[in-house]
Amino acid sequence: MSAMRLRRFGTFAGGIVLPDSKDATLGAPIVPIGPLTRLRVPLAPTEAEPARPLVEPGQAVSHGQRIAQASDARQVDVFAPLAGRVAGIGECLLPGPEGTWRSSPAIELVELDSVGRIEELSCHYTWQSADEYSIRLRIAEGGVCTCRPPVSALGGWIERALAASVETLIADITENTPFVTADHRLLAERGSEVIRGLAILARAVGARNVMLAVDHRRTGAYRAAVGPARLYGIEPIALPHKYPIGAEAMIVKVLTRREIPPGGTAMDVGVAVTDAATCWLTYRWVACGEPPTARVVTLSGPALHRPGNYLVPFGAEIEELLALAGLDAQAWGVCGPAMSGQLATAGAVTGPGGNAVLGLHPQQAGPPTQCIRCGWCSENCPARLNVAALNDDFELNRPTQAARRGVLACVGCGICSYLCPARLPLSRRVALLKRAIRQGQSRSRDARDAAQKH
Repeated sequence: MSAMRLRRFGTFAGGIVLPDSKDATLGAPIVPIGPLTRLRVPLAPTEAEPARPLVEPGQAVSHGQRIAQASDARQVDVFAPLAGRVAGIGECLLPGPEGTWRSSPAIELVELDSVGRIEELSCHYTWQSADEYSIRLRIAEGGVCTCRPPVSALGGWIERALAASVETLIADITENTPFVTADHRLLAERGSEVIRGLAILARAVGARNVMLAVDHRRTGAYRAAVGPARLYGIEPIALPHKYPIGAEAMIVKVLTRREIPPGGTAMDVGVAVTDAATCWLTYRWVACGEPPTARVVTLSGPALHRPGNYLVPFGAEIEELLALAGLDAQAWGVCGPAMSGQLATAGAVTGPGGNAVLGLHPQQAGPPTQCIRCGWCSENCPARLNVAALNDDFELNRPTQAARRGVLACVGCGICSYLCPARLPLSRRVALLKRAIRQGQSRSRDARDAAQKH
């Protein structure tokens, strides 16, 4: 498609070409997930203080009803994903930083209505003629989170972008990890809504340069998005298939030639990165008044018998989703992309940041052995880290030395573990080093704050 231009913006060293493994879902339209028996709707979809429940056990709730109020600006209001009855307040698990799970209080809903199809909505708010401040206020009222991890309140994300004087906004729809097609289907089926949501976000953050980055092999599916993109001054960019080009540090480097500092974010260099799901939910709230209660999730993998792209309400239990998709006995459930996801566990639920639930067969490769110094991990590391040396730092408990080696620049792509002939869990070990460093930094800040108070 000529409207999607393949241009050389630069590249990054390292990285690999992964198999797509998307045949089962690439052309599968978005459909509602089957009947659910229970939702555990998180009261802390972000890592801030949980929202305050507004409902009581036994109370009937309607779809879209506000059921919890944000405790502060870092959290969001919570809305009922489906009509049902409140069974009580319990707990659920959501993905946390560096491959961890974090606990959140949750409103348990039972006696649920079925999940409906995505409806065509009328636009009730003329955001095109509204000023930027009014748009930001409306976004803050809607309970929208960023769907690109780490999950945060969209209003807070916008405030950080303003404070950083962000001038470039990138919507990353490359989805260059195996199996996952949720954002692809959103852009293919709801392209005009995704583009309008991106335009709303650009207005809110004051971005002058707005880019829509897609996989160059998929441009034919996005024809409906080209007209709206031109209307709102959004530049569609077709990028080559190379993993992990969708990682924040990589896509910023490729499209702007700016280097994110180790441990920093794109906003440190005047760039903000979002995704199709965030844009879509933003448009449907701001323009149409639909509160965010669900997202598109890819259920796929060789161990699932009913793969597809499903509209899944927030708070759906991962175990129930895997059962509905026909998970093989003894297979693994994985939350998130195959290269960087987490093994499903009891109590885990879908949230704004969950774009995929995969069914994979356990690998029978044998236990890890000693590092053989082949250098594949470092040679293909997109952050150009000496991964073998970082593995030594992990084994010798030297997080300070790892920090000096720039370990915080790791993008968590998982290439090192994927390639390691010794089967070492390198990505996990690097994540643990990063966590230890950040915990040390947090303790140092707390100690300084305490000293200043005295």
